[in-house]
Amino acid sequence: MPGKKVAIQCTPIAPGLWATPVNTTFSILKSSVMTSISLNTPPLVSSECTMTSLSVQGTNTMQVWWGTPEGAIETAEFPLQRSTQKQYNSPLVWWITETGAIDGQVNSGKGWASPGTGPREAYPFNEAGTASTANGGSMSSLLLGNNGTILFWVDPKGASGCCRWFASSGWQAVFDALPPGIARATTQLTTLSVGSTAYLFCVSPDGAIVGGSWSDANSGTLGLMSPIAVAPLKSAASDGGLTSISVNAQEIAVLWTTPKNSIDIAFLFEGPYSFRNFQRPLTVAQSVLGGTGIAVYSMEANQCSVWWIGQSSDLRRTNVDFTKVSSTPTPDWPVFEEVGPDSCKQTRSLLVQKVSGTQVDVFYENAKGAVAGLSYES
Repeated sequence: MPGKKVAIQCTPIAPGLWATPVNTTFSILKSSVMTSISLNTPPLVSSECTMTSLSVQGTNTMQVWWGTPEGAIETAEFPLQRSTQKQYNSPLVWWITETGAIDGQVNSGKGWASPGTGPREAYPFNEAGTASTANGGSMSSLLLGNNGTILFWVDPKGASGCCRWFASSGWQAVFDALPPGIARATTQLTTLSVGSTAYLFCVSPDGAIVGGSWSDANSGTLGLMSPIAVAPLKSAASDGGLTSISVNAQEIAVLWTTPKNSIDIAFLFEGPYSFRNFQRPLTVAQSVLGGTGIAVYSMEANQCSVWWIGQSSDLRRTNVDFTKVSSTPTPDWPVFEEVGPDSCKQTRSLLVQKVSGTQVDVFYENAKGAVAGLSYES
């Protein structure tokens, strides 16, 4: 168990050899500024669901949404453990239906309702066959400052479809951000923005990490993204995790699960005319449970924390110093076991959310199939 001390006695393994028994004690590292979070009566999480969340500004609370095995969408507010939306500015929640349509709900403080009934709210992607349903489908979104948002998804042809919304004009037409055949049906999507530049990354059918960018996601007309090659063929597991984080104004990092059940990281530097990158292992082989997700959060300048599900179905975390990754070809970052063996489900439902300037919450699916979490205070 994390935080417990274990005594080990060493004895000879070959009969007849002389040796003196040696006793040694070690402890499994565990964070000291962490508390557990749980629901009183938690609805179960669907095996093909990926959770999502929002923080409520100025309240030290956050909202989590997930799909149930029955096909319902559940939500809870932590730490209040109730579903209220009065503090939000009309949040939108989207999901992929069993027919491949994308549906959603909006809450403007008077309860949940369809987002297609108000001015400029009609959305063109609520049609069967819009999105792939493999492994539950994959979606991601990106805010465009205070002006709008872009919704991305993987379509049945392996393209990354998208649709952009502006406060002034509503939803625009659906178009491809990445071309057909570029995305594996079971890939996760990860998006981020640095200034006005938008980035999107996915796993290709042959296991490469690929993506694209728009230099100005607010421009009047957008077409296919400028392609970005992150990692070569056979770099990524077919059903593993994928996430990304901004390092600084010129650099981003992409993290993914490898076929060796480890986590690799690639840093991409934006030059005047192209990208250059380098790739490093972040954890050792067989340190990650296959088919699970990755969560990453920037804790302070040039450092981040990474969470994942270990081979023993435990929740693990490591801290990474970006300035030292290039000189660390062999992973030797200290690993913390935050919750012990047999505590987590084999799922990609793993997320991290900033709650306040001093609090970060991490949520996962526990062994019983319910939402559970950890709260970190700095």
